[in-house]
Amino acid sequence: MINGGNFNLKTGGGSSVAVAANLSAKGVKGGTSVTIENGFLAINSADDAVHSNGAITINGGSLAISTGDDGIHADTSITINNGEINIKNSYEGIEAPVVTINNGNIHVVSSDDGVNMGVDSGVPPGTNLPGQRFSIYSGSYYLYINGGYLVVNATGDGLDSNGAIVMNGGTVIVHGPSFDGQSAFDHAAFNITAGYLVSAGSSGMALSPGDLSVQYSVMMNFQTANQAGTLVSVLSNGTEVFTLRPTRRYQSVIFSMPSLSLGSTYDVYVGGSHTGTLIDGLYLGGTYTPGTKYTTFTIASKVTRIGPSGGFFPRPP
Repeated sequence: MINGGNFNLKTGGGSSVAVAANLSAKGVKGGTSVTIENGFLAINSADDAVHSNGAITINGGSLAISTGDDGIHADTSITINNGEINIKNSYEGIEAPVVTINNGNIHVVSSDDGVNMGVDSGVPPGTNLPGQRFSIYSGSYYLYINGGYLVVNATGDGLDSNGAIVMNGGTVIVHGPSFDGQSAFDHAAFNITAGYLVSAGSSGMALSPGDLSVQYSVMMNFQTANQAGTLVSVLSNGTEVFTLRPTRRYQSVIFSMPSLSLGSTYDVYVGGSHTGTLIDGLYLGGTYTPGTKYTTFTIASKVTRIGPSGGFFPRPP
């Protein structure tokens, strides 16, 4: 249990060093549990930065992490109730069979999955199940997002539940992979009740929230990929809903927010410029100067799907 203090930890030579499998080079390690209440932890580790063979609970404090493996890893569960978490470099950012985010300000950069749950009973990651579209799942791997602010920049899957994602609030921004073998969201079911969700990534395995969600969602797959930094903007009657500047090449944009409503019509533009302040890929304030109009769509169901479906795996009928 860490209740406060300033920690500057470097293990195994740091995040750029590969360590042998039989050596331990973790930053903070608990055999049963790890609880962080407060304090500042700067961790540069060759192995997991924060690790528990059981559970991890983060109630506050500030973590600045650079690691050659997982940023925060627990064998049973991770619960984040508050705190400032900045995982600047990792293989996988946050990993446990069950991850619950109730609050906090979280940034994750990963060379593989940003937030990852374990592989569920013989179901390989990315396999399409009948429940993917209709949000039915009865396994044991869950990502709960009840609040907070989560930004993921992942070369692999952004949020990889290998099970279910349940979003009841908060803000999630995902800059996902360009490779079609990965996606912004990988799940067997995704129910969204409330919250603000925006992502960009590849289209081959693109998965949206499910049709049984309470809140409306849109999955827009482009005919061809757009280059990194190319703006995509959604407008409603000329009013900007959001403008996103993805950090890498993308062919799919998925979004869900309380302002989306049944029967409403939206215009999508690609390119252009913006005078606002860029924060985590989204523009705040300022004015959008439209680029090329891509399409117009009307929300007619819980999930509006635009453009070609992903071709990496067949979609359920």
